[in-house]
Amino acid sequence: MQLVIVLLLWALTRLVRRINPGARVRRVCRYIWVFVFWIMSFINLGMYWAAYPIALWMVLALGLIFIQLIHNHEFIYRRYWPVFWNWSLLYAGIVFIASLFSGNLPLV
Repeated sequence: MQLVIVLLLWALTRLVRRINPGARVRRVCRYIWVFVFWIMSFINLGMYWAAYPIALWMVLALGLIFIQLIHNHEFIYRRYWPVFWNWSLLYAGIVFIASLFSGNLPLV
């Protein structure tokens, strides 16, 4: 069922991007993809096991902040958010794919 949701969301995203190919639409579609992947991962993992990917997501966010501080000697949100959401989409996709095989995790 979740793979059907992903395919439907993919088709809807392609349709919306074809109608309006602007940067804002791409950004909003990226946000939607990240949140859909996280919601489906929570369903697969359960609330106990979902805490670990969330903690690693926070470490990713802090790591990106420190990289920007070291590289630019300042923190600018306008530069941070696109990179954060790109990496979040990649990470949420990996977590979702891993959560599909989470049936062997012990119940706690």
